[in-house]
Amino acid sequence: MKALIFTMTCGEGHNMIAKSLAQACENANVEYKILQTFGYNEKRVARENKKFLWACKYIPKLYDFVWNRLRKKDTSTNKLPYYVKKCLKYFKEQIALFCPDIIICTHYFASSVIAYMKKQNLLKKNIVTSTILFDFCLAPYWEHSVAVDYIFQPHHNTTNDLIEKGYSKDQILTFGLPIRDEFFKQFNKTFLRKELGLKNIFTVLNVGGGNGLGNTLKLLKSVLSINNDLQIIIINGKNKKNYNKIQKYIEKNKIKNVVNLGFVNNMDKYMKACDIIISRCGGCGLSEIFAVGKPFIIRENMILNEKINKNYFINEGCALGLNKITDAGKQVKILKEDTTLYNNMVENIKKIQYNDPAKKIVNFLIDKAKEKQNKK
Repeated sequence: MKALIFTMTCGEGHNMIAKSLAQACENANVEYKILQTFGYNEKRVARENKKFLWACKYIPKLYDFVWNRLRKKDTSTNKLPYYVKKCLKYFKEQIALFCPDIIICTHYFASSVIAYMKKQNLLKKNIVTSTILFDFCLAPYWEHSVAVDYIFQPHHNTTNDLIEKGYSKDQILTFGLPIRDEFFKQFNKTFLRKELGLKNIFTVLNVGGGNGLGNTLKLLKSVLSINNDLQIIIINGKNKKNYNKIQKYIEKNKIKNVVNLGFVNNMDKYMKACDIIISRCGGCGLSEIFAVGKPFIIRENMILNEKINKNYFINEGCALGLNKITDAGKQVKILKEDTTLYNNMVENIKKIQYNDPAKKIVNFLIDKAKEKQNKK
């Protein structure tokens, strides 16, 4: 059994999903290969990532306008979408070379190509095709992927939107968003704090994604203003500028209760060691938070899909939100002091937890691939 996984670098979320699926394939003795959607051109891969991060940082309002307008527009077509036209030859070559039984796409750019290939009879009929809905709301262009066999959504709240786009109920499966197995393992918070060299006191973790987006120093000052009876962990990801700013501030003011970190490979341990998490609202990061079961505070000034996620999970009683960055200290204080609210959030998060999504997705696809092979 062989699985071909197409990913996309626009932020690190899609790549993390791909790696999680690859881990599940390995555990199931399935040979796998991960490919970038624009893997025929490394410059194009880098450009797509820079475009996304630049839009998030500098033009969120324009991004929101375009994103929302396209999301509501039906762009169905039998033609290959313009944004992936150059991918077709590359996909044909890679599929012919690897001969997969299963294809999984972690971004709709890839599944648009696979759906087109399926409609044009450019794929062998015994290949099971699938795509991952990587967020808790529907982005533009998902209608271009309707021809794949299955779409896996992270939560049931997008079912009706997918049906409106043309998907059938039989195509839509809700297993949760695939994240690394480590997030689902049982843990002892006190033991983890000792392992990580942390104090065993109320702990706030701030994460800004792999690229450490946001004004972290301003947020830190707000949280520090409430009292000193807590510990703050800042994970800056690849954002060296943020890391250096915070380090300079810590050293200048001789602050002892802040742990300043760059990119880490054991995010699961830091999430499990904390009491609350301050985060953006992308699909992958949210799924990691749900897996460890921590109440969270959602950042301010985000792009539209993150705002939609934010409103949904605040209404579900899983999170508090920031309208402006200086609200951070106030919201941390509320969760620190109101144990009833805190415990209610923990219980609400349990209602939307999905265990081992990567394993369930891969096992489901293996079964479907075997069914197709047996019908030969």
